[in-house]
Amino acid sequence: MTGEEAIDHILGLLLAAWNTTAYTNRIKYDNVATESLPPSGNTPWARATLRHTDSGQASLANAGGRRKFRRTGVLTVGVFVPQGTGFSKSTALATIVRDAYEGVSGPSGLWFRNVRINEIGPDGAWFLTNVVVNFEYDDVK
Repeated sequence: MTGEEAIDHILGLLLAAWNTTAYTNRIKYDNVATESLPPSGNTPWARATLRHTDSGQASLANAGGRRKFRRTGVLTVGVFVPQGTGFSKSTALATIVRDAYEGVSGPSGLWFRNVRINEIGPDGAWFLTNVVVNFEYDDVK
């Protein structure tokens, strides 16, 4: 699995989960035009931040000369709800995101661990709750 394929799969799980809510497609992604999501009004939304953190060779070469390289990283999904609406909405939305990754695996050894919800608190007009997901996969080349 290449880095691009891993990112597509990881963010695809988020999109599929978030689109089960009443706030379809209200996700802001890094390096995507700001027009893709104008966080406005009192409508909850999410911000996805994906960062690779480590990489290293995980196997010797096989007979064909191919080796595994293990890639690790962190996905942080910020769930924003209007301030003053209590914990129910933010917890419910964060749980949907958490459940999209907890106990899940994918192609090429892609798996998710240490999936957790962290209540952060006020952020401007919003209340922020982060869902933090560690991921790992193998890139074979």
